[in-house]
Amino acid sequence: MIHKTWNVRDQTEKDLRAEAERLYKEIEAGFKMLKKVSEINDAKKILDRIWIMKAWANDIQLELIRREYTKDEA
Repeated sequence: MIHKTWNVRDQTEKDLRAEAERLYKEIEAGFKMLKKVSEINDAKKILDRIWIMKAWANDIQLELIRREYTKDEA
């Protein structure tokens, strides 16, 4: 059986907004945790994870903007 990967364009607008909200909450929690970490290597790992989540959230936001633009254009 072939497993289909998660794709931004295959999701509904409601699902995208919920996923973006969840990601932003995780990013905020990551920044709070970053302030409490004492080891530099742990901080680097957390920061890398935050940047990955931020890139994912940016992809979602870009897709939502694209959908709004094409909706207004039609």
